[in-house]
Amino acid sequence: MTQKELKLLNILRSFSLSKIKKNEINYFKNKRILITGVSGIIGVNLLFFFNALNEKKNIRIHIDGTYHTSLFTFVKNFFKKNRLIKFKKIDLTKKKISHKKKYDLIFHCAGYGQPSKFIKYSKSTYKLNSKTIMDLEKSLKNNGKFIYMSTTEIYSGNNYLCDENDIGNTTPTHPRSSYIDSKRFGESYLINCKHDFMIYRVCLTFGPGAKLNDERILNLLLLRSIQNKKIDIYGGLNQVRSNLFISDAINMIIKSTVKFKNEIFNINNHNMTTVGKMVKIISTLSNKKIKKHKNFLKGSPKVIRISNKKILKAINYKILTDLKNGLNKTYNWYLNLVN
Repeated sequence: MTQKELKLLNILRSFSLSKIKKNEINYFKNKRILITGVSGIIGVNLLFFFNALNEKKNIRIHIDGTYHTSLFTFVKNFFKKNRLIKFKKIDLTKKKISHKKKYDLIFHCAGYGQPSKFIKYSKSTYKLNSKTIMDLEKSLKNNGKFIYMSTTEIYSGNNYLCDENDIGNTTPTHPRSSYIDSKRFGESYLINCKHDFMIYRVCLTFGPGAKLNDERILNLLLLRSIQNKKIDIYGGLNQVRSNLFISDAINMIIKSTVKFKNEIFNINNHNMTTVGKMVKIISTLSNKKIKKHKNFLKGSPKVIRISNKKILKAINYKILTDLKNGLNKTYNWYLNLVN
């Protein structure tokens, strides 16, 4: 393994367990877990979280991870001889995983979280949030729990503060309908057909684990600051965002999965910021100037205002990583990934 790969590996392995209680750790003891989309930012960080429990707490969690396009080579190599962790490359929209192996927990993270990709691969997006869920649930034990990564984009069309009781007002003609409406279906199916589930409406998570081809705005800005002479920005600098650092997202998911069932929670940051502020921080980190352009991605929301009060109160949690520190850590991740 190269020095660069070791640095990247150590970044993912540096997950702190300080906020995870003993009873929350013991919940996962000897569990068999499936993570779909293990190559995505949430999937790969869940993987390293559970591996940290195995390494530091010796609770023998068995993990299977599926991915479709690619998984970091250094991740595959690191777990190559690990008997508790196995990977399978599979397109879940075309093939089913074997139902012979039953899981205590299925974290369904597979999907196209990037707008340019779920617009391009709309048929796969529909399938991953419908037929794939129905196929996966057959691999759950009778008392198993299905954990579904939904999206706060289902609130699209609203410009007020939204909580878990709200829903958006978009129509099937919306440019992002394949993503919004299929996620809505996935939620509806689990609510009405499963006896033990968790639904997480995820919003703008960022941090180590992101790939070079991730085209979400914050990741693009970081990459441009490293690869280009200037930081190109498309669209208004006053657009409001609530980006959440990945370690906080994982803590929130894990702690509430242990404590609850049949709940819907928003996973986001209550501290709102503008794209302009993000760019200024990135500009300082990289010592690069900003170049503004007028056009922006079709259907891009101008305002995302989501309440996370429900989950923070439910698990008595305080967000640990602010935007500046999160951007600094993500910038270092990308710096190592690029160079």
